[in-house]
Amino acid sequence: MRERRFLEAWKQGVLIAGESYFNITAPSVAEATDKNQLRPDWNHIDAHIGYLSRGEAAFLAALYSFFNSVDGQRLLEGVDFPNICDLASKLDPDRAEVIAELLMTYPGW
Repeated sequence: MRERRFLEAWKQGVLIAGESYFNITAPSVAEATDKNQLRPDWNHIDAHIGYLSRGEAAFLAALYSFFNSVDGQRLLEGVDFPNICDLASKLDPDRAEVIAELLMTYPGW
């Protein structure tokens, strides 16, 4: 149940952030049956995060943090969000809802 909820929130996060930031090995985001079919693409994220709005960058960095906490923290600090309170203040309701669901259901990567 927990992993299914995480996967559904992760899919929503992928769609909001943009599929180009993920290595999608399933036929589509909707058809993914495992989070590993929707792994973040570090090289693409690292190269493009600086061109995103602050809210978009914060959301993408937060998503990446679920995949790799060390590099995710680096991304968050790089876009001036050193802690979760700063992050929470910048996310719109849709993005905040995804992050909240991921926090509640995170089974580890």
